[in-house]
Amino acid sequence: MRKLFLLLSPIILIFITNTSHSQTQGVLGKRFFDNWSIGVSAGPNVFFGDLKVHKFWPATENMNEWRAAGSFYLIKQFTHVFALRGQIIYGQIAGTKRLYTNGATCNQYFEGSLAEPNLNLIINFMNIFGYKPERRFFLYGTVGIGMAFWHTQKYDLVTRAKIGEAGKNFPDWTKEAVIPAGLGAWYSIGDKVNLGLEWTLHAVNSDRLDATVGGYKYDMFSFLSFNVTFNFNKPNPGKLKSANMGKNMGPVPPKQNLPELKPMSKPEQKDLYQQRPALQPPVKKDSMIIKKPELKNEDAAGQITEGIGVNGETGADIQSGPVMQGISYRVQVFAFKTDEYTAEAIRAKFHVRQPVYKEFTEGWYRFTTGSFKSLKTAQSLMHQLRNKNGVKDAFVAKYKDGVRTPTNPKP
Repeated sequence: MRKLFLLLSPIILIFITNTSHSQTQGVLGKRFFDNWSIGVSAGPNVFFGDLKVHKFWPATENMNEWRAAGSFYLIKQFTHVFALRGQIIYGQIAGTKRLYTNGATCNQYFEGSLAEPNLNLIINFMNIFGYKPERRFFLYGTVGIGMAFWHTQKYDLVTRAKIGEAGKNFPDWTKEAVIPAGLGAWYSIGDKVNLGLEWTLHAVNSDRLDATVGGYKYDMFSFLSFNVTFNFNKPNPGKLKSANMGKNMGPVPPKQNLPELKPMSKPEQKDLYQQRPALQPPVKKDSMIIKKPELKNEDAAGQITEGIGVNGETGADIQSGPVMQGISYRVQVFAFKTDEYTAEAIRAKFHVRQPVYKEFTEGWYRFTTGSFKSLKTAQSLMHQLRNKNGVKDAFVAKYKDGVRTPTNPKP
């Protein structure tokens, strides 16, 4: 047993000192007190040792071997694969033996209380071959070291008379080293809460957990726990997926810390749909009119293609987007009363494949994408943004000579 402790100690220390900065939930911070989780668990506790009817399955007749236990734990995340957990388990324990192996009558059972503080390593199997922030389900293994404290009393199954004891009442409980190891799974709900199921087997460096010395050199118990964990990590980018996912999306802007984008209220949406065009046409300076070969426009077959707009030369205002002669259509992604975001930030937020443009009219900062002569093509892009990109409030906006016109003009 001591040799096993010596073997595990340097391995655990190596993982503790690992400095990688990615994890299974959210974004790792750089300070020591970042990336902590706290949780509780509870479930059945089953003994394995000398006083036991069946080899594995607990008995339920005459003397029920099922007992309950609970735990409190803290987790420190070091990488997307490894974490360290400190845990305190407390529960009851019991066992029964009716016959010896030679067929002679035994009729003994024991009951007791057990406490175990331990320190164990958590290995996330799902992230060993690649970290994916959008992943929600995880399988993991755990192994560690700890101390078991217990007080058990042995009785005659017929007379109920006490015939043996291990340890005394708290705080003078018997104590020995213990090695817990097991498997578990959890599912992440949102950014902060994990629900999980874990089974661990705890090998105690003693044969007196059941107050009986016999054939088992090391007594054991198993703990099947249902657990709830709360994470103090930064928000998980997995909901939105990373901004650089996919191919052929063009250059992706650097990460930006954006506050949550909230949908507009119905009065604000109505105001957007019923606005008058700007009184002054946009000023076209030579230095501000450039060709945009990367813009997505419509070809003769009605398909979105790369290149200059049809039916006329297409220029592009650096801020507000391309200027098409005559009637054209764009798809509005979002709009705000305050100037908080850039066009590239909105593009990254909603993973828009086309360039996103920013304009300010009638007191609104509007973000649009695409520029089409065909209303049908613009509506196709609108449905794509709504269904695939999650932009539920996307709608088609009409432009004349590059100037926005009201969708529902007032009389």
